[in-house]
Order: sequence, then C-alpha cells, then structure tokens
Amino acid sequence: MLAVVLYSISVNAQKLMGVVVEKNVKGVDEPLAGANIVWMGTTSGTTSGSNGVFMIDRLEGFTKLVVSYVGYKSDTLAIANQTRIKVTLVSDEYLQEVTVVGWRPSSGIDHARGINTVIMTEKELFKAACCNLSESFETNPSVDVAFTDAITGTRQIQMLGLSGPNTMISIENMPGVRGLASSQGIQFIPGSWINSIQVTKGVGSVINGYESIAGQINVEMKKPEESERLYINGYVNNAARSELNINYTAQTSDKWATTFLLHGSTRPFEMDSNDDSFLDFPTGSQLNAINRWVYNNNKGLLGQFGVKVLTDIKQGGQTNFDPEQDKLTTNRYGFEINTLRYEAWGKLGYQFTGKPYKSIGLQLSALQHEHDSYYGFNEHRADEKSMYANLIYQSIIGTTSHKFKTGISFLYDEFKESLTNSILPINFNGSFQNTLSFDRTEVVPGIFAEYNYDNLGNFSAIVGARVDYHNLFGTLFTPRVHFKYNVTETTSLRLSAGRGIRVANILTENTGMLASSRQIVFADLQGNKAYGFRPDQAWNFGINMAQDFTLDYRSGAITVDYFFTDFENQAVLDLDNTAREARFFGLNGKSFSHSFQFQVDYELIRRFDLRMAYRWLNVQTDYTEGRLVRPLIPEHRAFVNLAYETKNKWKFDYTVQWMGRQRIPDTSQNIPEYQLSSYSSDYFLMNAQISKDFKDKWSVYLGVENLNNFTLDNPIVAADLPFSQYFDTSMVWGPIFGRMFYAGFRYRLK
Repeated sequence: MLAVVLYSISVNAQKLMGVVVEKNVKGVDEPLAGANIVWMGTTSGTTSGSNGVFMIDRLEGFTKLVVSYVGYKSDTLAIANQTRIKVTLVSDEYLQEVTVVGWRPSSGIDHARGINTVIMTEKELFKAACCNLSESFETNPSVDVAFTDAITGTRQIQMLGLSGPNTMISIENMPGVRGLASSQGIQFIPGSWINSIQVTKGVGSVINGYESIAGQINVEMKKPEESERLYINGYVNNAARSELNINYTAQTSDKWATTFLLHGSTRPFEMDSNDDSFLDFPTGSQLNAINRWVYNNNKGLLGQFGVKVLTDIKQGGQTNFDPEQDKLTTNRYGFEINTLRYEAWGKLGYQFTGKPYKSIGLQLSALQHEHDSYYGFNEHRADEKSMYANLIYQSIIGTTSHKFKTGISFLYDEFKESLTNSILPINFNGSFQNTLSFDRTEVVPGIFAEYNYDNLGNFSAIVGARVDYHNLFGTLFTPRVHFKYNVTETTSLRLSAGRGIRVANILTENTGMLASSRQIVFADLQGNKAYGFRPDQAWNFGINMAQDFTLDYRSGAITVDYFFTDFENQAVLDLDNTAREARFFGLNGKSFSHSFQFQVDYELIRRFDLRMAYRWLNVQTDYTEGRLVRPLIPEHRAFVNLAYETKNKWKFDYTVQWMGRQRIPDTSQNIPEYQLSSYSSDYFLMNAQISKDFKDKWSVYLGVENLNNFTLDNPIVAADLPFSQYFDTSMVWGPIFGRMFYAGFRYRLK
C-alpha cells in the first residue's frame, strides 16, 4: 500500500538561487540566458540558464554578487541571508549597437563540478520531440538507448557499453528507475516534466548510494521556482501515437508553492509495416500525475513533498490478438504488460543562519509498484514495496576549501515475484519447474562520508566511502575518488576511480528473454539468495580531458575520455551456449569494458552549432564457451549534430549517427532459414526537426525519425512460427520501424 507522505531535505540549502531578467518594451520581464554571476573579488561564478535561472555556491566571507551581461549595465548586490533573488538588468544606453559574442553548448561539462558531469539543458531537450526520458538522448553521444526485443517496445539505456541497470538513474538525487521499474521506468518520465539532465560517466558520489557502476543519470524535474505558470505540450505521429502534457504552477502564499504535472498518452491502432504479422509497437495507454509542494520560510528552512500515480497498459504481439480468446493459447501469440505505481517523497533541510556552508537535511521516499504481464506462455507477476531514507550533514573544516558531507541511509525493498511457463519448464540449476518464486526482502542500512578539497584555483579532490550492511549479502564497501586539475585556464583534467555494487533483477532486466521461446536456465548458482547469484560488483576507472578553444573568433570545446570497468562478479546472460536457451550463470572468469570517446562542440557561425563525436567500445565476458565480445553492442559509433537558429526564432536540428557492426549470438543450431549472420551490418540513422517560436508563448515543431528509413529485414526470428522452439524476439541490433513523422506544439504562460 502507499506509504504516508514523508518529508526530507533540500540538498541545495547551501546555494543561492536567482533569476536574471530584463524589461521588454511592454514592461514584461524577459529572462536573460548566459548572464555572468560572480562573487566580487573571486573567480567563482556561474551563468544563467535558458530561463534566466541560476544557482551559485555561497563563499564564506564574500557577500557581494556581481551580475553582468554584454550590452547591459552590471549590477552589484549585497547578499545576506537571502535564499532567492531577482536581478533586473538595464540596457546600457550609451551603446548604440551591441554584439553578444558569448557561447556555450546546450549540453556540456559543468566545469564548476569536481565530478565529470555533462549538463543537458532544456534547450538541448527541445532539439527532439523528447516524449519521455528514453527519447531524451538522441542528441547525446554518450548515452545509447536500445530496444530489448522486437515486440514490447521496451527501451534500455546503455553507457560505457554496459546495459541500463548498471547506470544509476535518480530523480533529484533520490532513487528513481530501479527495481521492477528498471526495464520500463525510463518510459515513465515524460520529457515535458524534465528541467535538466545531469549525466555522469563512471562512479558518482557515495552520497547517492552504492549502485552506480557505469555512471549516473540524474533527472531534475520541473519545480515551482523554475516553472512557468502554465505549460501545455501536445504531440502526435503518423502511427497515431498521441500525447498531452499539462504543467501548472501556483504560488499559494509567500512561503508555499505547488506544481501539478499531468501526462496522458495513447497508441490506439495496430501497425505492422513489415507484414510479419507482428505489431511494430504495442497498443496501450499511460496516465501519469505528480503534485509537488514546496515550502521556504526565507530563514534557512526549506521543505517539499510530493505524490505520484502512474498506470500504464501495453498489449501487442500478432495482429488481431484478442486476449479474451487467445491469451495462453496457440491461436495467436500475444503479450500484455500492466503497471500500477504509487510514489511519495519528501525533503526537509535547514541552512544554519550566518553559515551558508553548513546544513542538515533528510530525504525520504516510499513506493509501491505492481507488475502483471505475460508473453506467450510466460507469465511474470511481481510486486515491489520500497522505502528509502538519507540523512545528510555538511559543513567545513576550518575554511570553505575543506568541505565534508556525512550521513546515514536506509533502503528497504520487498519483492514478491513469480515466473510461470505452463509448456516449457524452467531449469533452475538442474531442477525443472513450471513455476518459480523469487520472493525476497532486502534491508540495507548504511553510513557514508565524503571530503571535498578545493584550493579555489586549479585543483580539487573528492574522496568518499560508504559501508552498507545487506541482510542477504553482508557488508558492502564502496570507496570512490575524483580529482580535477586545471592545467591552464582553458584545459582541465579529471580522474576518477571507485566501486559500484548492485543486486540484479534478472527477469525484469531481460524482458526480451521472456518474449522468446528460449528455455530459461539458471546454472552454476552462487547461493540461495535472490536469484541464486551474488551482487554484481565492479571497479570503474576513468580519465577525462576538456579543452576550450577559439578558432576563427568562434568558441569551441574538445572532450576526450576513457573508462575501464572490471567486474569482480556478475550475473551473466549467455545466449551463445545454445540457441535454445537463455542461460544465466554467476561469473567465473573475466568481464570488462573499455570505452573511449572523442567529442567536439563548435560554433560554426553565429547561432549555428556543430557537435561531432566518435566512440570505441571493447566489451568482453568469459562465457561457458570461452571469452566473447558482448553481443548486440556496436564497437564503433560516430555522431554528428547540427543545430541552427535564425534571428526570428526558427530552429533547425539534424542528427546523423553511424553504428558499426555488432556481434549476433550464435544461431547455427537453428535450421538454415532461421540462422543469422555472426555479425550485423553497419548502418546510418538520421533524425531531423524544425521548430518555430511565436513571441514568448507558442512554439510548434515538426520532425522525422529514421529519416533514411533503415529497418531490420527480419527483426523476429521465426515470426511465422511463434510457438516453435526457434521463435526469438531478442536479436535486435537496429531499428524495427521505418521513417516516422511527428508534429507538436508547446504553450507557455509565465
């Protein structure tokens, strides 16, 4: 059942928030993006975002804030105990003509952070339709989103060549997409709810938990202090997928504000573009709602709480599948996924008067997730109840050059999960059963500490560790370090190392196996807890170099990084031992990932941005039959994004990606007509969008995905024999559906 609404901390209590605006000819406030905000007498500062909003760390002993923007008179403000300010800049009347030469990419490294973090702003998200989180990374070369199978429409994030669950996905630095939501969850966060996305490669901070292995994606949602009074977004594509989003914010008093986020979407019609008798997308609908309340007494006490309710229904398989007549029969193959989810969360924090560097706070959340699904003859039912608490205290040691955070956390997960196949028994370490139960309760208290040194010049270091006690697996130790060195004013070097640990939710994370006829096998068990395997554990080491440059009077940035991930233990899925099995076993050998990426962002001409990237991956695992390259992961990938904006607010975006070949699991045991090549071909994928802003309220956009119309010829093995032993929906290495046109609008009332 839904737990009571809990309160918790605002982790930004040590920061000053503000907005920079100007008055237009009608006397209405207009946000100024890219304004410089600096503490007088220091080089510590930030810039305002596309909505004019900024957040800046307070510095002990510095109370005067300088706000400047080319063509406007600078303003100096005295800052005492304020938590939020508004700055109105006035045009410099003595300048007859002003040319603004400042530039920064809409997505780039946050140079102020010691941890290697890329910030994706709202401007970046608007480059594509961005209907939900899974579709928000089309213009980001660091994150891949791949389909888990050819029929359910389930997408999974990949970072550093590792599958989605190895990446911690948090919502405002609290647990987000995990547990039973690890497969479908990124489709439960509408794009219109997102204010920004923070992408961290490699290990993140120990403050946020121990589960990050490949990286962390933190989603900042729309909040009252950053949101428009009313925001409406509508979307439709040529497959009749339709969405409507409504955000509403109200300042109910001088201390209280609230935001309502509403989402509704539907796929009402069946679509089979390749005539294989299977739907390209499942039909279904989703209703999703959030209500958040924020409290600020302007004396250091900050609080918020919110609730979220979600219902999502997906149905698909063969065309004309009728669950009333065809469910669990050989009449027609079908599947259905029904999800019901309730969440509540809260934050409560206090910033000590006169000591902006010192604060204490609490984060709390609770959820219930109900999952009911079947795929052919596989029935998967699961229920999750989860509670999370995180108490954080932060202060300094002597001066603000030496900061620390410490605290305690608590995680409770209760799973009731079963898998049934009435036709093909499940092989559980040599025992064949038609129904398996994976009920478990995980109780994990933990403590953590993190020290942050910053000489306010060219060097900073973050050293942290946490110790958690897992009631099923004992003590979990997670150390992590991050170093940043500014070689020059335009060159920075970052190093990171640390461990990540997570308990794999094997069935939820591999829905492609449930939607196929492979016999599910659990072999070489490592114990009798959870699914019979120890937690995944891996060390991650990374190096990143960022270089700003000027070429032909235009600004640019080069980013180069390399990451190595080495698994100590892993629950491995083996699809090569035989084409008839999906074999899970505990790692007995090596499993590792090498990731190298080179990226350039450059302003070709005024308002015309170029982003180019190349990435190389080498991901290998010791399987039953020896060491092999991980399947369905491109070794090479190249990426180009072009974005141009005219003076009258026309915006043009074009993205092209080249995907290198991918290894395909061995199918040589199938009869010839159901055998696949050992490697896929390489291919190009192109997306484009045109949008237009009308004054400050209306925007319309028109776009196309998969512009070059590349699709897999046979995404489903044995689609003509869905109940045979050869039927396999998991061999997906490219697009399932062809060219897709879409259109939409955005309305804002500030």
